[in-house]
Amino acid sequence: MNEKEVIKAAEQAYSMFSKKHKVDVFLEFLNEEEFFDLSSRSRIIHEEMKEGLPIKVGSLVVHSGRKETIVLCKDVINLLTKDPEFIKALVLHELFHVLDRSKVKGQDMLDFIASEDRVHKDFKKEFPKYAEMLEI
Repeated sequence: MNEKEVIKAAEQAYSMFSKKHKVDVFLEFLNEEEFFDLSSRSRIIHEEMKEGLPIKVGSLVVHSGRKETIVLCKDVINLLTKDPEFIKALVLHELFHVLDRSKVKGQDMLDFIASEDRVHKDFKKEFPKYAEMLEI
């Protein structure tokens, strides 16, 4: 998929999510090297990489003082899928992380795992079809 197709799927996911939730986000694309560098700074992804697990996400959220940013890597996404519905699932998952941010109290692995659990539960409740696509 090219960047334009990924953007279209991401915008459709944002539109679906925005019917119930109001979040303000940027969408940013990084090349593969930049994405892996950024991913390795995520505590939860870093732990997976230390265990030798491959990066199996093509998106993540960068929390900052300004708008939240959903970062996508077209190259990683294309390794995972060519299905726009899967991209919607990735973006919806990240949007739930944006929504959940205020509930994350600390910066340790238990807090991050608890956030993943909350996001998964809420995502599965609201968008079961898309949540199922991301289950392993």
